Amino acid sequence: MKSPRAIALIAALAALPSAATTYPVGPTRTWKSPCGLVAAVALQPGDVVEVDPATYTDACQLTASGTQASPIVLRGVPGVPRPVFDATGLDLSGSGSVPRAIFQFTGGSHWRVQHLELKNASNASANGAAFRLTAGSLDVVIDDVSVHDCQDGFMSDGPATLTVRSSDVFRNGAGDGYSHNFYVQGQSIVLIGNHIHDSRAGQNVKVRSHDALIAYNLIENAGNYEIDLIQGPLTDAANANATLIGNVIIRPATADNNSQVILWGSDDPTASGRNGSLYAISNTFVLANASNRLFHAISPPAGSQIHLVNSIVQATVGGTGLAADATTSAILVGSNDWISSQVTSAGALTSVLTGASPGFVSATDLHLVPGSPAIGAGAAGVTSVDGSGSVVNAAPDQEFMSPLGTRPRAPTSVLDLGAFGFTVASDGGIGDAGSADAGSTDAGGGDAGSGGAPDAGSDGGAGGSVDAPAPDIIGSCSSSSESAPWLGLAVLAGLVARRRSVNS
Repeated sequence: MKSPRAIALIAALAALPSAATTYPVGPTRTWKSPCGLVAAVALQPGDVVEVDPATYTDACQLTASGTQASPIVLRGVPGVPRPVFDATGLDLSGSGSVPRAIFQFTGGSHWRVQHLELKNASNASANGAAFRLTAGSLDVVIDDVSVHDCQDGFMSDGPATLTVRSSDVFRNGAGDGYSHNFYVQGQSIVLIGNHIHDSRAGQNVKVRSHDALIAYNLIENAGNYEIDLIQGPLTDAANANATLIGNVIIRPATADNNSQVILWGSDDPTASGRNGSLYAISNTFVLANASNRLFHAISPPAGSQIHLVNSIVQATVGGTGLAADATTSAILVGSNDWISSQVTSAGALTSVLTGASPGFVSATDLHLVPGSPAIGAGAAGVTSVDGSGSVVNAAPDQEFMSPLGTRPRAPTSVLDLGAFGFTVASDGGIGDAGSADAGSTDAGGGDAGSGGAPDAGSDGGAGGSVDAPAPDIIGSCSSSSESAPWLGLAVLAGLVARRRSVNS
């Protein structure tokens, strides 16, 4: 007969959550694709789906959820080429159980996705996507992916919260102007350390989410315009703010819409614009067409402002401007910017520097050279307001690192204008901190061969770790003879808590 203590421990063990499992997936494995796996297995919090490098040709809805502490992980095997998910010829109609994306999170929440390549998603509605969040999906963090040649790269709706980091997103769009590299709505979108470029006839980033943080990205060569921050189902709520920090944003010489670079407020003059403000802090902008106007505000509500602070606005041609019209100029405020003499200024800006050159290393390397007027010219104590209404520190602590990812910004450079800080000897270098090749238009891979693996973990902590949670550590047990029978049960508890692996 079991003792009461033994019965109590066995009952406690039975109540423990099931152990997390690692599922190897690939052509030579038991599970031939992630979609085949999820069709047969109910994934649990903490599970890891690890995908061998190969080409996969199916799509699926992801309905399982992890937890904030134990997300489900879908990743390519680290250290080898990304597995490729090619949707050529797939049905992505969204009819019935058919998804509209290669990976559609249909209520599935708390996922971490890493090191994959997705391409060629399309459907008859011109909105086939690589990734889509719908039906209440929350807390999806995607790192180190390549998404290209789809009708939409990323889509989301409902209350979605999506973070994308250290990823190459390019050549997405159906060519109709209504599909984009990013077309998202929901509660929030966070973009950090990405190369987002060469959208086909649409925007590089189109946001209808309540709030947005877009930081330390290289965004360039949109087919239409670079960033669209407009009204959506949740933007009537207070603090529908957007913050741009430390981005390099480069316009092409010509696009389908040359006049707009960043649209704020609404894309419909009859609809109320976002109930918040835009904070553009420590960015580097390059205008390349005489029609370029950096900001265009449509239907901004009372109190909405565009803050331009500690930034560089360079132009390679004359005739450019900061504001598209009087409405935009009336809400444009800020200070401590360097603005090219070829850019017509606007708004209520103070402590503005101007000239022919801000002192870049070259036309394609936008780091600062010794003697640049932008060095140390910024305002201290810069803040922004996030989507919750909290006032937060907006000083840049990272910068974009080619080809993907971020690295810490030199600690002495926080007051340098623009996206890149000038390094001095105490920061480990002098002058050019590294080649950002910010003018690259290599749509095939974002200069993927010009550097090492992306530093996906250097984004200042935003979004949390994307690694699978470590197994629980069981504490030590007494070695006295009286407790010896319990030692076996403690070992059993340890085995239950340890991560299992399902081998091929």
